[in-house]
Amino acid sequence: MEKIAIIELNPNFVKLKQADVEKNKCYVVYNEILTPINLLKNYRPDCFIKNSAVKEVLEVLKVYKEIIEKENTSEVFCYASSMLSEVKNIEGFLEEITNATNFKFGIMEGEEEINLCYTAVINSFNKPKGLIINISDYNTQMLVYNRRNIINKYIIPYGRLNLLEKFAAEDVEDRMKKMHEFFLAEIKESPWNFEEFMEDWQIIGVGSTFKNLGLLSRRAKKYPLEIEHNYDMTTEDAIKVFDAIKNVETLRTTKIKGLSHVDSMLLQSGLCIVNAIFELCPKKEFAISRTDSDDGRLFNYALPLTLEKPLSDTLGYSLQLSNDYYDKPSNSHHIYELSLTLFRLFKVIHKLNRSYVRVLRIASFLVNSGDRTGFYDRVKSSFSIIENTTLYGVSHSEIVLACFVSKLRDADNYSLAEWVKYKEVIGDVDIKTVRRLAIIIKIAEALDITKFGLIKDVDCDILGDSFILKLITEGEPKLEIKHAELAVAEFRKAYGKGLEFM
Repeated sequence: MEKIAIIELNPNFVKLKQADVEKNKCYVVYNEILTPINLLKNYRPDCFIKNSAVKEVLEVLKVYKEIIEKENTSEVFCYASSMLSEVKNIEGFLEEITNATNFKFGIMEGEEEINLCYTAVINSFNKPKGLIINISDYNTQMLVYNRRNIINKYIIPYGRLNLLEKFAAEDVEDRMKKMHEFFLAEIKESPWNFEEFMEDWQIIGVGSTFKNLGLLSRRAKKYPLEIEHNYDMTTEDAIKVFDAIKNVETLRTTKIKGLSHVDSMLLQSGLCIVNAIFELCPKKEFAISRTDSDDGRLFNYALPLTLEKPLSDTLGYSLQLSNDYYDKPSNSHHIYELSLTLFRLFKVIHKLNRSYVRVLRIASFLVNSGDRTGFYDRVKSSFSIIENTTLYGVSHSEIVLACFVSKLRDADNYSLAEWVKYKEVIGDVDIKTVRRLAIIIKIAEALDITKFGLIKDVDCDILGDSFILKLITEGEPKLEIKHAELAVAEFRKAYGKGLEFM
């Protein structure tokens, strides 16, 4: 396991991100520090970064250097905002940084950023056709892909910061109106045509504006989950957030609860961009991405194959990552295989479609996750761990269903009050489904209670009102059968059938 670091130099902050990397396998971010700065203090009218700002940046970077060296970091990626390409003394500024810290910064232009965002999205969503929108500080990037191939992309040279700067002198009401109208005109004058991409395409929003929009939307709706990634929104949701903050003077000292001062200041301009885009875009639904250009860079470094082609199984990757990083050694893969077999054998009575395999897969792979917090409350703990584990390629409803499937392995853990808490994500009709999937997991876990892997496969005969499970084994699974038989009563309650093992 090696450690790498990414440093971003922005006019308003310097960010350090650190990650553990197992080459050709995975990466896990374990630290992020975002330090506010004012790089553009007294920048105008000569467009020079002043010595006081240089000193402030160097002080931060020297501390970051100490942190990185203490961690024995093997690779450091340094990049600066595209805005810095306009600075007249940029070469001398970056050279001074290199001399003081040995950090070599390059400027990340919009083309590189949207390509990295594409890498992050295509490896963390299960959306075969997509329009990616990334609102950066100094430009807005749009990219369309189909079946893992980039079809088209376009960069508009205005983002949330330079759009705000253009109209900063206006009062807040006029400012919002003029920012919206200006960006709308920019799109209309561009060669970009939303219509040709909208039939089957799904929209994914990337960057701080979309993440903050999702945060405020979830808070307003009292959404039961704090999961950023793949949070589904509509333009109606976005307008409600816009209306709530449109008259707030964020250029002064006002800070929006839950957001940094920088994000508070730039939220209105970012939302003007979002509103302008969706005024022209016929599709009114979109998903929020937690992953961004940093994740694209990490994917490319940790998994070089993503430079050539995306991961074929985003959910499998995130589940395997969780197991490899937290649960060594684990028999969860074998439990999943047994669960999948039982799901297939019981299909004649549960009648669930193939999409529920994803729920079963999450619950199976994270069946041992509760052990991380303590063995005796492991089943209850698995709920919160699954809910807060980074999972790619699945919806929020599938994650919540998997939480309940894992928890209801112990039938006494069912709580109607807890179920109602998640009513916006799951419905009453799902209760029966969860019970049936939970008993499958419970039987599969029992069939490998020793973790010896003695049961290689399972077949089934139906005799009258009973299912006869025929175990294909290597060795004598006496203990496994004894524990599986403890679930017979719950099986009858869930399925209305008897169950026998042989």
